[in-house]
Amino acid sequence: MLNGEMDIYNTSNQTMIKIPSSAFGELRRELIDMLGFKRSKGFLLRYGWNCGVTDCKQMMEVKPECKKDILMAGPMMHTANGHVEVEPTGCEVDFDKGSLYFEGIWRNSNEAIEHIKLFGSSDEPVCHSLVGYASGYLSTIIGKQVLAKETSCIAMGDDHCHWVCQTMDRWNGDPEVEKERQFYEADRISAELEETYEKLRLERDNLSKTYEVHQNLFKEVIFGIGIQPITDVLFKTLKTPVIMETHNCEVRATAGISEQEAKQYSLELKEWFAEQRSKKGKKNKHEIHETVLLELSPGHKRVITPIYFRKRIYGYCSIFTEKNKVTEVDKMVLGQAALACSLHLLNEQTRFNTEQTIRGSFLDDILNKRIPTSEIISNAHYIDFDLQPPYFMVTIQRKFEETSMKEEIEFNEQFMNDLFKYFRKKQVKGLLGKKEGNIIILFSNAALLQSNLEKESFCRKLLTYCSDMYGQYSFKMGVSSSLSSIEDAQQLYHESIASLKVANSKRSLVNFDSLGVVGMLLQMNNLEALEQYAYRIVGKLMDEDKNKSTELLITLYQYLENGSNVHKTARAMNFSVNGLRYRLGKINELLHVDITTAHNRNEIYVALQCLIVLGELKLPA
Repeated sequence: MLNGEMDIYNTSNQTMIKIPSSAFGELRRELIDMLGFKRSKGFLLRYGWNCGVTDCKQMMEVKPECKKDILMAGPMMHTANGHVEVEPTGCEVDFDKGSLYFEGIWRNSNEAIEHIKLFGSSDEPVCHSLVGYASGYLSTIIGKQVLAKETSCIAMGDDHCHWVCQTMDRWNGDPEVEKERQFYEADRISAELEETYEKLRLERDNLSKTYEVHQNLFKEVIFGIGIQPITDVLFKTLKTPVIMETHNCEVRATAGISEQEAKQYSLELKEWFAEQRSKKGKKNKHEIHETVLLELSPGHKRVITPIYFRKRIYGYCSIFTEKNKVTEVDKMVLGQAALACSLHLLNEQTRFNTEQTIRGSFLDDILNKRIPTSEIISNAHYIDFDLQPPYFMVTIQRKFEETSMKEEIEFNEQFMNDLFKYFRKKQVKGLLGKKEGNIIILFSNAALLQSNLEKESFCRKLLTYCSDMYGQYSFKMGVSSSLSSIEDAQQLYHESIASLKVANSKRSLVNFDSLGVVGMLLQMNNLEALEQYAYRIVGKLMDEDKNKSTELLITLYQYLENGSNVHKTARAMNFSVNGLRYRLGKINELLHVDITTAHNRNEIYVALQCLIVLGELKLPA
């Protein structure tokens, strides 16, 4: 009884419902499973608040003489309801000013006990309904918002649960209390549901967009048309410019911007890579391994993602943007596009390797005369090679540092793939193969002329393409003469190899037709005649070099290559002018000829070419 008048167990005609603590614990578990810890906390706080408000209003209806009696009845009501044993330890209240400080201890909190049973110990207090009850009850009697805070809890391993209740002005903006205050907002669940619905709607739209992109991209992959259609699909879907670039920042495809703009943007990306490499002191090229936002210049902001091929970065896929962050839909769409590009490259590589295996094997059969002419004609038809005489052969040699067999194979595969694309672009058909570390290609001269291409001009452009595409390497090219029979392919190969041997850094492309007497002797396949001719002209220098390692032949060759200019030759050989003059005098003395006359120079140059073809004269790298 309160003041001998109130029965706290029956303060109104409202029906009271008692439930087992285990059932309340099960309800708590269901809420946490369904809503998560954060949302279930808000639910329990508001549930406790409503219970506290209801109990306080019931007590106020009795109209006791003193408000403090109603205040102190709150802990008694809470205990009587069976939730917890409440033990107040301090209270300061001023009803006129609406100020309250109230603290105490909760013993045997059923809420904490059930939580421990179901979830084990906790890192934070768990008596949410108790906190809500105290806050609701006290706020009702004070007439201002009062918030309770649990400072210790048996679920955290404490001996008992401790609580503090104060009006908001006394909390002095405590950030933890301000955070707790949000949970009491009546429309919080509604707002959260609205927010969740908006997120779900956005996710649905994003999923719909990415699904559409996925479908369209992989149609292009199946059709195998190329990188450009993939770029067009992105542009059509995202309504923003798109650019595809190689690892070396060369434009492969673009949509929504002009080719000139694309080249400028790629140049800015290349400069950014160089700057990053310089900052980090790296020798190797800087790479981007995940989707990132780059602002490279005013008006040039892009979201960029890597395109992987064979475990390496082949290039980059970018969309231009004005946003300040990368959205999830950007990541998903760019990821799909990069994957589509990777699959396209894999399909292209597989198709190329299969085709090249067939073509390379066919070329090897022709060179080694394993198949008759009738079978050559039949097989050429199947692989779409033009058997239109005359024919000529090109041999390409790449100067490279010593590399592993794996790296060499990978380079040759990529190199041949690029050559194949180049021929397709020029509408030229050739048989590609590999022999003795070189790339060999058999062409039909008649087919070139049908494409309005001259043999010599085409070969020079081909060499330029190789040098531009792989600027880190130097290339040499030997070009055979043109013969009318496919059965002479072996001779064409030997002619291209002979031309290749004569080629050097200053003369990277050599036509067999330009070899003059040497070429005639080679056409006769008379290597002995070549050797005899060379020995007759420069034999004494050959003997001198073998006996004394004087390198007179190399000196003479460099002198002729540099237009018989002593100073140019000295610089080319990193030699003193006086030392070079001495060597040239020695050469004149041994040969008994004047090497400054045009006739003698031409005759000697032909002899030196013979030695190069025969492998007797090794030119410096």
